[in-house]
Amino acid sequence: MQIEYKNIDAKLVVNEIRNGRSLESVQKLFGIKFKSEVQDLYLQGLMELGEIPQLEFNKREAVKPQNPMADRSAVRRREKPVPSASTLIKTPNFRTIGQSGSITLNKALLIEQLGFGVGDSFEIYREDDRVILRKTVHSN
Repeated sequence: MQIEYKNIDAKLVVNEIRNGRSLESVQKLFGIKFKSEVQDLYLQGLMELGEIPQLEFNKREAVKPQNPMADRSAVRRREKPVPSASTLIKTPNFRTIGQSGSITLNKALLIEQLGFGVGDSFEIYREDDRVILRKTVHSN
């Protein structure tokens, strides 16, 4: 981070931010063009004050390997266990019907906990006090 920003003392930027100024107001106060420059000065100031370790950011020229697959090591990913259709999965998640009459089922519940995927389609059934989503198979 050897970049000079109009001879602005980075410690002053740290002081202003600690006094409660926003990035935008510090940017206007010092006449800085971009928020990222304020962030750079803040990090530089923290390093000068000894509050964070010194970091070196050197730009290296990108060298493209001739065969991009040659440097990649084989990555093996474990398949997530998909529960069978007859397995009952109890989750600590409860859903409420909203004012518009909708129920939100988020990614964490559907994909990560219940094992469904993006693009899956469902038929909706009601049995007594239960709502059942049954995955459908569509052939395209």
